[in-house]
Formats: sequence, structure tokens, C-alpha cells
Amino acid sequence: MPPASFVQIRKDYAAGLNYLELRNREDIVSIPVYANDTYSYNEDKEVNDAGDCWNVSVEGVIPKLSSVNHHLMETLERGLWYVLAVDGNGAVHWCGQEDALMLFNTNKTSGRSVSERNGTSFTFTCIQDEPTSYIENMEEI
Repeated sequence: MPPASFVQIRKDYAAGLNYLELRNREDIVSIPVYANDTYSYNEDKEVNDAGDCWNVSVEGVIPKLSSVNHHLMETLERGLWYVLAVDGNGAVHWCGQEDALMLFNTNKTSGRSVSERNGTSFTFTCIQDEPTSYIENMEEI
């Protein structure tokens, strides 16, 4: 999601829930990925000289090298993003911060062997100073 679409994360302190407020929900970019065996969400806490940080990555494979996917890749490669990532339990995480947006990287492969999926491997990464936030009411993403 482009940073311009983000308004705020509204916190319900009584219930311990977070809700995402956006300017335009249609700005959410949905990325088509192969089945769950290629998709992963990782959040690793680290301690370095600057203090605590969380290394966040979202990885997957976008099927088919096509002109439609090429346009999507080009758009994503030319910006920094907030990412709504779904973990293995179905929970939605808000990844990225105003001063630490996620960077999109790709690797395109094509071939005949089983290991060559004829698609684009992608990774969103960032290092942020807080853990990701769980977001409620995002079932439709």
C-alpha cells in the first residue's frame, strides 16, 4: 500500500485491538502468489548498538512472467511501501513505519525444471524500531 493512503492505526485500548484507517482502500495492491508453500512472513527481533529492532520480511513467488505482472512489478520496484502481511495463522500484520518503509526486491526465473517456477520471487524487507501491529477487520484482503 502506498504511504499516501495511510491515515493511522486506531487503537482500542480496552479490547487490545488495532484498526487500520486508510484514505482509499482501493490503493491496496494485491499481489498474486503461488500456494502457501512459497509464501512466508518473518519478524525477527534483534539487539544492536542502536537498541532493539525488528527485521521484517515478506517473501513469495508471483506466478507467470506476463505483461500484467510485469507492470505490477515495475510499480512495486519503484517505491517504498507499507505491507499488510498474513501469517500462517491467518492474522494480519501491519509492516513498515513512517521512517522505515518496506523495500520490494525481485528475482525473475524461467525454465523447464520443477525448481524453476516460471515466475517472480519477491521480498519486502525493512528494519523497524517496533514490532509489527496486528490489524483487525481485514478479512477481505
